[in-house]
Amino acid sequence: MQPKFYNLMSSIKFQILLLSISFFFSTISATYSQTDSTSTFDLPTVKLTALRIAAIPRKQPFSIATFQMNPILANGQQMSLQEYLSEIPGLFSLNANNYSQDLRLSIRGFGARSAFGIRGIKLIVDGIPETTPDGQGQLDNLNLSNIQRIEILKGPSSALYGNASGGVINISTNDSFDKYYGEAGVTFGSFGMQRYQLKTGIKYKNGKISLRGLHSKSNGFRESSGFQTTNFELNGSNKIFKNSKLTYLANYTNSPIADDPGGLDLESVEENRKAARDRNVLFEAGEAIDQFKVGSTLEIPFKVNQKLKVYGFYNNRNFEGRLPFEFGGWIDLNRQYFGSGISYAFNKKQAQSSNKFLVGIDQAYQLDQRMRFQNLEGTKGELTLDQNEIFSNVAIYALNHFTINKLMLSAGIRFDQNNIILEDEKTVDGDQSGERSLPSFNPSIGLNYEIGNRQHLYGSFRSSFETPALSELTANPSGQAGLNPNLDAQQSYNYEMGYKGMYSEKFDFDFTLFHINTTNDLVPYEIEAFPGRTFFRNAGSTTRQGFEYWIQYRLLKSLSIRTASAFSKYKYKAFELGSSDLSGKELPGLPFRTYSASLNYQSKNGISARIIFRKFSAFFADDSNQVEIPGYSILDINFGYRHQFNKVILNPFFGINNLLDSNYYDNIRLNAFGSRYYEAAAGIHVFGGIRIRFE
Repeated sequence: MQPKFYNLMSSIKFQILLLSISFFFSTISATYSQTDSTSTFDLPTVKLTALRIAAIPRKQPFSIATFQMNPILANGQQMSLQEYLSEIPGLFSLNANNYSQDLRLSIRGFGARSAFGIRGIKLIVDGIPETTPDGQGQLDNLNLSNIQRIEILKGPSSALYGNASGGVINISTNDSFDKYYGEAGVTFGSFGMQRYQLKTGIKYKNGKISLRGLHSKSNGFRESSGFQTTNFELNGSNKIFKNSKLTYLANYTNSPIADDPGGLDLESVEENRKAARDRNVLFEAGEAIDQFKVGSTLEIPFKVNQKLKVYGFYNNRNFEGRLPFEFGGWIDLNRQYFGSGISYAFNKKQAQSSNKFLVGIDQAYQLDQRMRFQNLEGTKGELTLDQNEIFSNVAIYALNHFTINKLMLSAGIRFDQNNIILEDEKTVDGDQSGERSLPSFNPSIGLNYEIGNRQHLYGSFRSSFETPALSELTANPSGQAGLNPNLDAQQSYNYEMGYKGMYSEKFDFDFTLFHINTTNDLVPYEIEAFPGRTFFRNAGSTTRQGFEYWIQYRLLKSLSIRTASAFSKYKYKAFELGSSDLSGKELPGLPFRTYSASLNYQSKNGISARIIFRKFSAFFADDSNQVEIPGYSILDINFGYRHQFNKVILNPFFGINNLLDSNYYDNIRLNAFGSRYYEAAAGIHVFGGIRIRFE
C-alpha cells in the first residue's frame, strides 16, 4: 500500500512550479520598481467575490452578508472570529475561548456537530481555500487584526466549492494602502491576556507588499485554559505582463500551548465555574501546532471581456494533541494539504442584457500521517496506531449569471470526485487498510428581480454534500484502526426566497425564508470506553427551516442602528438510535431564536464607539432533548479614539465584555458522556490597548 501514498506526492510538483513562477515574477517586479510613498486609510468598495463571479450583493438571488473593517470593529479585542460575525442572522457560534478546541461555527445548522475546528462551512482566505478537501477548517493560523473584508454566503453552496459547503465565509486580508506605513499595537485584558502586533506596508511602482507579526497569550478564564501563539504573514500583489495581476501570500504560525479544560457536569460547574475537569488536568489535555502556508493567484485578462485565473497553494500542519485518556490519548499528526485550480471567465454585454460565464477545474490533496500513542498522564507512551490517510478531490464546475433588464438568472453545476485511502502501518492486530469513493453532483439555480429602485425579490434552489472528515472516519468506536464502515456522506437541498435592498441612503434590509432537507446528518456522540473522545454517526434525515432578517438605519452620518434576528427550527425528520425513535426531536446545539442589536458611532473627530446586545433562546445538548441549555443575553461595549499628529496616528481603545455579568456557557459539548456538557463563560471582563501608525 505504501506506493499509493507516495505516488500522490508527485502532484506537489505542479504546485511548487506554480508558486515558483509566481514569486519569480513578483521579485522581478519589485527589483525594477521604485518605492512610492502615497497611502490612504479608507477602504474602497469591493464587489462580492465569494460567488467566483464578481457581483453586487443585493442583485444576487442568495442571502449574503458583507462588511469591511472599520474603526468601530478595530476597537474590539480581536481574539476570536466571533467578534466579527455576531450580527449575522442564521449564524451561531460557540467555544470562542477554548483555544484547543477552536471556534465552533454554524450557518443554518451546518457546522454545529464540530467537536473541534469548523466543519461543514467552506473557508476561503485571500482566494485560497482554508478548508481541507475532507471538510475540516481551522482559523488558528489567521491574524484577526489583518482582516479587511468578510463575505458570508448562507446555505448549501457545493455548486461553487464542493465538499463541506453548507455556507461560505470568504475573508480578505489585503491591505488597501497607497504609501509606506508602519504600525505597532499592544492589547491587555482580563485573565492575563496580552497581544502584541507589528505591521508594515510598502508600495512600489508595480505593486505592494505587507508584512505582519503577532504574539498573543492568555491564562484563560478557567483553570488549564491558557494559550500562546505567534504568527507571521506576508501578503503582496504585482502587476506583470500587460494588465495581469499576481497576488501571493505566506503564513507561519507556532502555537506551543493551547490547554483544554474539558467539559463539566452541571453540579461541578455550579460549584466552581472556573474549574477544569480533573481528568483533563491529570492527562494535561491540550494541543500544540506548527503550520506553514504559501499560495499564489495569477489573473490574466485576454480582452476586455475575457479572463484566465490560476491559483496554487501548499499547507503543512504539524499537530500534537493530548486527550484525557490513556490508550491512544496522544496524537501526532502531520498534514500536507495542497491544491490548484484554473478558471476561464467570459463576459458579454448588450444594450438590455449581459451574460457572465465561468468554467473551471479544482484539484486538492490532503495527506495525513497520523500516529497515536498512550497518554501516560502527560507523557508520550507506546505507539497504538500508525496510519496514512489520503483524501483527494478533482472537480469541474460551470457558473452563469445572465441579466436582462431587471431580471437576473444565476445557475451553476459542479461534479466532484472524492477518493479516500487509508494505509495501516501498524499491522500487528491485522491490516485495517481500506479505500472509499464519494462522488457528488450539485446544481444551483436562482432568480433575482428588481421591483423598485435598489429593491429586489429573489429565490433559489441549491444543494450541498458533506463527507465525514478524515478524523471522523478514522474515529472508529470499535477501538480498531481503519475507516468507520458505518459512516456516510451528508446531502442537503436548500430552498430560499427573500426581499432585500435599500429604501433610501439611510435604510438597508434583507428578509429571508429558507427550508433545507438533509439526509445522513453527521451527529457527534461519546462512549464510556473513550471518555473525552468524539465519535460520529448518521441520522436518517432532518428538516431545517427559518426566517431571518437584518436591518440597518443611519440616524445621522455618524450614528447607525443595526438589528438582526433568526427564527429557526432544526428537527430530525427520521432518526432511530437503538430502540429509541428520535424523529421530531430538535437538533442539539442550535437555539430556536437569536437576536442582536447594536448602536454604532463614528465621528469625524476620530471618536468611535459600539454597544451590542445579543440574546439567544434555549437549546438542547443531546439528541434525545433531555438536557436543555437555558437562554442567555450578552452586552458588550467598546470605545476608541483616533488622532493624527503629522504622520503619526494614535489609536487608544477600550472595551468591556459581558457587561450584564451573565452566567452562560461558552461551549456545550454535544451528547457528552457522563453529562459533561458544560464549559462556563467568563463574567464581566475588560481589555484595552493602543495602536500607533506611521505614514
